Amino acid sequence: MTGAPLPTPGPVPVSVPLACPALHERGFTAAAQRLTAPDGPALRPVTLGGGLRAWAATDPAVARGALTDPRLTNDIGEVGEPVQGFPDRRYPEDFFSHAPQLLSASGERHRGLRRIVAPYFTAAATERTGARLRNALARILGSLAGRDRIDIVTDLALPLAGATAGEILGIVPERCDAAVTAALAASGAVPGTEEARSAHRVFAQTVLHIIGTARRSPVPTAATALLHARQSGRIGNAELAGMLGMLLIGTVDSLSTVVPAGALMALRRPEVRHGLGDGHGGGPAYTAAVTEEILRLNPPFQHTGWRFTRDDCALAGVPLPRGAVVVTSVLAANLDATTWPDPLHADAHRRTAAGHLSFGHGPHYCLGAALGRRLVHEALTGLFRRFPRLSLAVPLGELTWHGTCLRRLDRLPADTHP
Repeated sequence: MTGAPLPTPGPVPVSVPLACPALHERGFTAAAQRLTAPDGPALRPVTLGGGLRAWAATDPAVARGALTDPRLTNDIGEVGEPVQGFPDRRYPEDFFSHAPQLLSASGERHRGLRRIVAPYFTAAATERTGARLRNALARILGSLAGRDRIDIVTDLALPLAGATAGEILGIVPERCDAAVTAALAASGAVPGTEEARSAHRVFAQTVLHIIGTARRSPVPTAATALLHARQSGRIGNAELAGMLGMLLIGTVDSLSTVVPAGALMALRRPEVRHGLGDGHGGGPAYTAAVTEEILRLNPPFQHTGWRFTRDDCALAGVPLPRGAVVVTSVLAANLDATTWPDPLHADAHRRTAAGHLSFGHGPHYCLGAALGRRLVHEALTGLFRRFPRLSLAVPLGELTWHGTCLRRLDRLPADTHP
């Protein structure tokens, strides 16, 4: 690897895949060898899905710097033309760079959007939402009683994602499954295909339905707050739709990714399963620490949203041209051996002042981090306490994953009484 600047135009001189092939031990080992080599550069050229050339920060300190550096912006509009590869082509998951919402905004524009929905993610709000979702989770797990085989993706993660999106956005229960399906299709379709165009039409209709429900709802939600902001002129129609889309996709993608991946880790690692079941006698603090390690090793998104250099600059000693795309490799940073000794081992006693980057860092730190931690923890502890003999029902090699920024299991069948 070299620190040469990314040429424009022309091929990247050195390029490696960014995403790990699968979120299990074999994939982690490959990611660790490829992205966290001790002698590798902390900022390196990569090729993302669709052929997008970017620079990836893989060292935790460089990653945090890239996420807070004012010379970089999340707002592609601040850079002007041309930005490498934009907007001539569409890339996987580029909703988060084009749609006007939190992850594509910087500065005061970002702070203004965040202020609108932040009241629904405070500690008090998280406690209220979490209590309601605990009841929903109990119903979901209760519906699995008596079954010899379950699918942790379709029977647990997706219903929980739907219930959570319903709470945050005010989606009526009978529409939650359809909203989840629409979000998964829109975020997983290959850009430029008829499948993608169809998925985005359905997704747009889903967002319109959320807006219609918010107009009639007496219950305050993030959706009603955004609608009121639109009605008072603080945001426009595009920002209203973009914010609702971001909240829906972010909720569904995160839970449908982390809960199954964490469950698979527990199915394959007895110490993780034992920790989730409080077998070590450490109480809630111990199981919460086990969950934190699961989140470190299974980040909802393997790399952060795209940032763009406002002008020519140098990052980690690497000169970058104006309009360069910079991402943070969350998985690589979370596997850094200098920060996380024996990084592939899930150690509930591990302590680090910096913490992992699974929820991001800096101004764009995930609003729903506290709620996400709580839901992943309660879903996994509830699952393994209800089904202490749960076992993987198919060979590991038969499991399939998809996605680039996120790596999601299509299914995870498990036997409850092997």
